[in-house]
Amino acid sequence: MENFNNIVVGLDISNNAKEVLNRAFLVAKRNDSKVTIVHAIDTGFFGKFIKDAEIEKLKISALKGIEKELEGVNTQGLSYSIEVQKAKPSVFIMDVAKNKDACMLVIGANEKKDFVTTILGSTAHNIAQKSNLPLLIVKNNSSAEYKKIVAFTDLSKVSQKSLIFSQNFFHQEVIKCVYAYKKISEIAFRYHDNYENIDEIAQEIQMHEQEKFDTFVKENNIKDAELIEDRVGVTNALTNYINENNNDLVVFGSKGVHNVDSFLYGSTASSLMQSLKCDVLVYIPKK
Repeated sequence: MENFNNIVVGLDISNNAKEVLNRAFLVAKRNDSKVTIVHAIDTGFFGKFIKDAEIEKLKISALKGIEKELEGVNTQGLSYSIEVQKAKPSVFIMDVAKNKDACMLVIGANEKKDFVTTILGSTAHNIAQKSNLPLLIVKNNSSAEYKKIVAFTDLSKVSQKSLIFSQNFFHQEVIKCVYAYKKISEIAFRYHDNYENIDEIAQEIQMHEQEKFDTFVKENNIKDAELIEDRVGVTNALTNYINENNNDLVVFGSKGVHNVDSFLYGSTASSLMQSLKCDVLVYIPKK
């Protein structure tokens, strides 16, 4: 059984901070985890021109802001601490997580005009690329525990581990596993002079994908699974699935979004992290 004793929350002081804290304590409650709230004062290029006394004032102000947000949060009687430092946010969050031997990182999406309309900034992408820990990205209001979790798979060992992690962490015996593949377009068939055999070839591809998926499901004793196909692509298929099923959390496995062995490589990872409206758990194996 994995050690779920510590969770680290990367927090910016904004209108969605309370929702991020609410979610962090809700998930921490599942395993009686300790919570470390981390805020980095990122002064950027101008940091070297700011006096130490001013930095201390910023730290005090940030600490008061976090404590004020916590007044409206149900901390569930859990143990928590707050750390504020002048640092690059992604580096500070990952350093604290390493020192605390954390099992998960929790961060929020950046705001545009309100909490419903969110974007992912460089901090989220940097952590997803460079950390060796599962990353929970909070995008929605967090008044209740997750009820409709789905795990996306590419049939790899990492995605299989992501399913096991989410089942153990959220204490859910069954989490639906979804695999998507892209159909070959009619244009591609015509290009290869196989248009007359389009139905036969398409059926062979479907049978091949179904066989791979069935083997994965059987080998991993998965109780709830679904195969979907799409003419546009995997990202489109998975995004549509979430929109149609109203899932509140998506789990997918990754070795880092720029790792060529990863299901969510490059633009696919960035696109899903960005476009999905529900919360996202990017499972990165702990090292």
